[in-house]
Amino acid sequence: MSQRQDEPYAFDGLPLNPVEPGTSLLVTGPVLSGAREMGLRLLCSSDADGGTVLVATDSDATTILEDFERHGGILDRDRVRVIDCAQESGELPEDSVSAVNTPADLTGIGIEYSGQYESTYASGYTRVRTGIITLTPLLVYSDDVRAVYRFLNTITGRIGTADGLGVCVLDPDAHGEQVVESVAQFFDGRVDVRADREDFELRVTGLRDQSTDWTPLSAGT
Repeated sequence: MSQRQDEPYAFDGLPLNPVEPGTSLLVTGPVLSGAREMGLRLLCSSDADGGTVLVATDSDATTILEDFERHGGILDRDRVRVIDCAQESGELPEDSVSAVNTPADLTGIGIEYSGQYESTYASGYTRVRTGIITLTPLLVYSDDVRAVYRFLNTITGRIGTADGLGVCVLDPDAHGEQVVESVAQFFDGRVDVRADREDFELRVTGLRDQSTDWTPLSAGT
């Protein structure tokens, strides 16, 4: 059964309460210690009319789709679409994967994102989750970090207008504190992730009705 577009976005198996449509989340933490996995899990949808658009900057389309499926995502050429910034889309269907030469081409990424978002909608998936995995290559390859800020402002603005969900992953250890704080201002909330022995923990800030304490991921399973 299809969900109404104005219903909150839920996160199966995670200790997070649903968030309102139009929300964008910044996931921060070491990429190899849970942040990337958390970002992908937030993008998984059990909604009958839920689609996903992935902007892959740290891996090719094949790898990110494999990772997405491993963390609970449902793969379908109309339901899940990718902008491959590594330009290694392999033999995946051309209409579900777009290639961009480099993470520095923010204009190209924006154009391809708009096209894939519209195609997702045209296929009947009106509750669209957008993920940028990860923001670090965009910041590293850009000649002017302000261009990345403008790009994020445009993307999160579109997500808000379309009542979608945005999830972007950033490793704060790879950037200065000022850059992290500047990036965070474009998001409605922040999900910090850290490794605690054999488990991961998360903490949410900036959103109502969410626990601000460090919570084991196992609390949501």
